[in-house]
Amino acid sequence: MVHKEAAICEIQLQHGLTEKCVLTSFISPNSYTGEDVIEISCHGNPLIVELIISKLNSLGCRNAEPGEFTMRSYLNEKVSLVEAETIADLISAETYEKLKTINKSLSGEFEKEISEIISKLKKIRTKIEGEIDFNDQSININIMSLKSELKDFNIFFKDFIDKIEAAVLLNEGVKVVITGPENAGKSTLMNVLAKEDVSIVSEIPGTTRDLLSKSVKIQGFIFDFIDTAGLSDEQYGKIEKIGIERAKKALNQANIIIELIDPENMNYKAQYPRNSKVLKVINKLDLFENSEENKLCISAKYNKNINELKDSLISTAFKSKNKTLEGFSARTRHLELINKCYAETIAAEKLCFEDSVELSAEHLKSASNFLGQIMSPYSSDDLLGEIFSSFCVGK
Repeated sequence: MVHKEAAICEIQLQHGLTEKCVLTSFISPNSYTGEDVIEISCHGNPLIVELIISKLNSLGCRNAEPGEFTMRSYLNEKVSLVEAETIADLISAETYEKLKTINKSLSGEFEKEISEIISKLKKIRTKIEGEIDFNDQSININIMSLKSELKDFNIFFKDFIDKIEAAVLLNEGVKVVITGPENAGKSTLMNVLAKEDVSIVSEIPGTTRDLLSKSVKIQGFIFDFIDTAGLSDEQYGKIEKIGIERAKKALNQANIIIELIDPENMNYKAQYPRNSKVLKVINKLDLFENSEENKLCISAKYNKNINELKDSLISTAFKSKNKTLEGFSARTRHLELINKCYAETIAAEKLCFEDSVELSAEHLKSASNFLGQIMSPYSSDDLLGEIFSSFCVGK
């Protein structure tokens, strides 16, 4: 075998068929996986592809698992884990805006920023641990300097977390739950946003019993809307009760909650999960005698002020639309680890202000470990299986 050598050959297939193919060889380590690879180029008919795969299986080959080629590439150190995740995101990208941010991650911008943060944190750790290990007992540790550095780092780190949160929403979609009293027009609004009849619309209270979802593109961002059963103290039956419980569960997972009310429910109040972003919207604008000032009023039935609602969704989800579109992509896995790191650095700062420098150093060590797991996770098998299973078959 010669690297990048192409050869034409005929493959004998079932049903007396013969397929003329081009075989291209890639020799380790100069292939996508870092292993010896043969690529088969054939005519694009799915039946021919199926017959070739069947022929290879009969010769002892097996079908690749989802993401197996990229996993092998990662294990052979051809790509980093962040690059591997980004490749999966690239394959499934639904918008040009998402493609642009993913392209920046593929070029290494996300990893570069993470590396810079790791470096900043390492410098603080080195200083603290050096003071603890080598400082003469007769000389006090420079607590004020350490306090100042930790405080500045956490301010900087919080801004970075905001950036990551926006990157995750752009990459994975904004989960929006539409809730409110019964018969306020939630299903009508869902259909207007989806531009199709996703939800059943009826004057009968409690028509929507289960969760209905639809992904919608708004100004380049993906919003996953969920229409829920109306929240009410009244229970019409076991099925309705299950629908309401599912609605409450969806609220806990929402990035934004649209509380939709109408003129008959102006005093409606509901409790939502802590720190929820709630967008209060008044529906059935056509029934108002006087418009409500400083409130977002729409008519889902007559499609009025829907663009204003979409603008409000964008501004609620993203602090800066332009900065988000100019940034890189990220995943929930990254955000979870970064939040854990932030919790540790906040604890370290607090302990430092309490003059517990040794304990502060331990929290900073844990913070560094969480950041390190973004690019080099410890628990390989389970985590890698979860990450690469999201790929399409093979790639």
